[in-house]
Amino acid sequence: MLVCFNHNYDRKIKARFLASRLPAAKQLLAISVLLLALFILQNLWASYGQAAQEIVASPSIEKAETQWYLITLSGQKIGYIKETGQKIKDNGQWFFKSYAESKMAFNRLGKKAEIVSKSEYLETEDGQLKKVVAEMVMSSAPVRVEALVEEGKIVIKTMASGRTFSRDLPFTGQLLGPEGISQLTQTRLKQPGDKIEYKTLLAEISQIVTSERQLAGEEEIDFYGQKIKARKIEEKTPGVGSTRQVWIDEAGHEIKSVESSPFGDLIVVASTEEEVLMGIEGLSSSGDQYQVSLIKSNVRLPQARVGQRLLIRIQTEKPESGWPDLNHDYQRVISQTAETTILAISQVNLKTPSSKKLTPEDLQQYLQANAYLDADDPEIKKVAAEVAGPIKDPYAKALQLRNWVTTNMTFDLGIVFAPASEVIRNKKGTCAGYASLLASLLRAAGIPSRYLMGLVYVNGVWGGHAWVEAWIADRWVPLDAAIPGPGPADAARLVVAASGLEEGLGESLLAAQKIFGQVNIEIQDYSFDGHRYRVEPGQPLYEVKDGSYFNYGLQLSLKAPDGFTFYDTDKVWPDKTLVALRGPAGETIKLTQEGWFPAADLDQHLVSQLKKMVNDGRLVYQTVWGKKRPVVVSGEKSVAGIINGVDIFVLTAEGADSERLLSEVLKNLSCQLVIK
Repeated sequence: MLVCFNHNYDRKIKARFLASRLPAAKQLLAISVLLLALFILQNLWASYGQAAQEIVASPSIEKAETQWYLITLSGQKIGYIKETGQKIKDNGQWFFKSYAESKMAFNRLGKKAEIVSKSEYLETEDGQLKKVVAEMVMSSAPVRVEALVEEGKIVIKTMASGRTFSRDLPFTGQLLGPEGISQLTQTRLKQPGDKIEYKTLLAEISQIVTSERQLAGEEEIDFYGQKIKARKIEEKTPGVGSTRQVWIDEAGHEIKSVESSPFGDLIVVASTEEEVLMGIEGLSSSGDQYQVSLIKSNVRLPQARVGQRLLIRIQTEKPESGWPDLNHDYQRVISQTAETTILAISQVNLKTPSSKKLTPEDLQQYLQANAYLDADDPEIKKVAAEVAGPIKDPYAKALQLRNWVTTNMTFDLGIVFAPASEVIRNKKGTCAGYASLLASLLRAAGIPSRYLMGLVYVNGVWGGHAWVEAWIADRWVPLDAAIPGPGPADAARLVVAASGLEEGLGESLLAAQKIFGQVNIEIQDYSFDGHRYRVEPGQPLYEVKDGSYFNYGLQLSLKAPDGFTFYDTDKVWPDKTLVALRGPAGETIKLTQEGWFPAADLDQHLVSQLKKMVNDGRLVYQTVWGKKRPVVVSGEKSVAGIINGVDIFVLTAEGADSERLLSEVLKNLSCQLVIK
């Protein structure tokens, strides 16, 4: 089964390269798929050369060899992997040291996001893992993890924000590094059907995982326009939810791999430095990875931010990955098969007695500072004391801290996860930053807290999200600073993992990987304001009939003026359009669902938002659904705001005499669920 190297092939993959380091890159890639679900990004760090020297002093070193790989996602060039390996001799014993660096760029809601990971592995000559150093930059500063394999345990040090946190991970047995994985593949996978199993450490998330490789056979693959014979290997890592197809040559060089992800097929192919780095600084994907990860709802939920109960049906597309534990304090699995879970979710009611108890030791765990929830940071302690110090009631204190985070943070797609101390200084981030900061402020205020990861419903879709829980009145009370409601977090969300993050992000990420991008969600019934509503099987989201639009979930209808036609309906978040119409002279009418505005005076806040939409507009009021509502008008554009409970709808009219057109449309806008 010898692969005959032609000139082009030998140029792509050097025959003298010590051994394939792609198993190391595979680990980075697996992590990157996980991180991509959370959109972790940005920047490189320094070399890892010093880390190995801490174990191996004054070594003899063989010349290092380097290999480059090109990464594509859904056919688009998005990044690269650079791998380097060398042998090191110390006190008569040979070690193998390998480096892997991965950089990927993505488009996220129109903004470029980058994922950069670096790792260094130190192994014995036969591939036994001794030490791993991994570096991730998830915000403006790096997080460094060092893992040292000792007898019966792995000593893990996490360094973030200038501080070091240590813990022991119990383990007995054999861990392989990249070299060990490569050696095992070469020696044991000889005939189709041959299978190996091994354990390795994903230091980036401080998790030990088990992988399985099986030789499928030999086949020809297209390699830069040439047909190359290669061995095909099927690789599975169930704990990560990863399945890869790998093609290797006789020497063990991995020349190509394909891995499915929630964002499309991730393909890695051996290449040259020149080809890999060509235009890499301007690297970005043409598709939007965030958009494709969203799950469109089968119904638009009214009053989602105060939803009291939800019954949902979850259908997985990858039953082989298994389910995470979806039972939670206020989340109950009704039934479950390999393919389907029926789940009931309830909003926490603080007026209902709770018999749940946590030991003082448990509570202390959720008060301590760690690498990500560094509640003992001086700035965090200061803000917690100033904002919540005078308040005695724990729930009122928690709400005040949540409101402070909501008010003082700015949503920034370029920062996804950072230690809370960094978040409070920059005051920007996504939901993950809002959550890490709130959890840390709660701990600093003496309220036990933990970090939640899962899915949340927003404006017709389900998307990945992070929020927190606070231990109050003998129960976990969910609080969301990024998508707030008037009290405890609503029922329109699915908890996938709950963690104090004392062991890092690994547990949450691995649980999320089984759900994010892998499921469909069907709402079967929901409750708010004491009323229960059932979604009928096959019920459409909306209907356009006889010149009228009707939304079944919102119970909202809009009749088109004479001569107007519908051109847009039920857009996917972040586009908030419910329905749009165009008139005979090019006039447009658009109705959007804005959701909850976190403001003390909602009416005043709505007016200010409307004024921003119309330059030099004039404020008037018009009766809509029995109540006067603000309208801002000008000659060419007029907007009206309608508050229905905690839902906000904005109607926009553009064109000649927009005020008259808006007034006409408002008379033809009705809702059967008018809520105070």
